[in-house]
Amino acid sequence: MVKFKLFILIILSLSLSGCLMMWIGAGAAGGYALGRDYIQGDTDKNFDSVYDSAVNIAEGMGIIQSRFSNPSLGKIRASVGSSRVDILIERLTLETVRLRVKSRKNLMPNLELAQRIYNNILQQSGQ
Repeated sequence: MVKFKLFILIILSLSLSGCLMMWIGAGAAGGYALGRDYIQGDTDKNFDSVYDSAVNIAEGMGIIQSRFSNPSLGKIRASVGSSRVDILIERLTLETVRLRVKSRKNLMPNLELAQRIYNNILQQSGQ
């Protein structure tokens, strides 16, 4: 019983400090993580397809401020409404890509927008 209470205390302290990530899903490709202001997940999609989709989604929803891409890393910074969005695409293996979308509005997390952009990128890159 003492170990259980200690476990709960640790989880509560980590979640209140913002250090706890919540993992949802299973497997290396298919699950995703939620942070205070970002959503991140690994997917078995082509790096170029995910990067191109991210550019298209960012352009369609707002204004791209900067973008960078090489064969293993892509970064996009955009303004969507009054939110700043940072999109990071990393090639982990030949078949696996990590997508991370971070959004902040007036210095506050905007997780709802980050989730919407993340889902739109994955849907468009699968077509």
